[in-house]
Amino acid sequence: MQRWFPVWIFPVLIVFSVMTVWIRLAIVRTTYAIDQNGKLIRNLQQEKEQKNLLVAGLKSPRRLEVLAKSKFGLTQPKSEQVVYLK
Repeated sequence: MQRWFPVWIFPVLIVFSVMTVWIRLAIVRTTYAIDQNGKLIRNLQQEKEQKNLLVAGLKSPRRLEVLAKSKFGLTQPKSEQVVYLK
């Protein structure tokens, strides 16, 4: 006895196969984009840390004191120059 398959089963299988491949490719593309964005975020975080260290070094009290003395000729204030506020 020979089995009979409906004619519509082959186009349906082809459509399902094509959609499966298309979905898999979409997943791969999305995964690649997520990976690239993750790398970009890590690079930007590392750059932010470097900038924060640079800012901290530029704000250093010792550096500011040396800069004030050497570049601007400032000295420590005398006691009569200090004004205290209540």
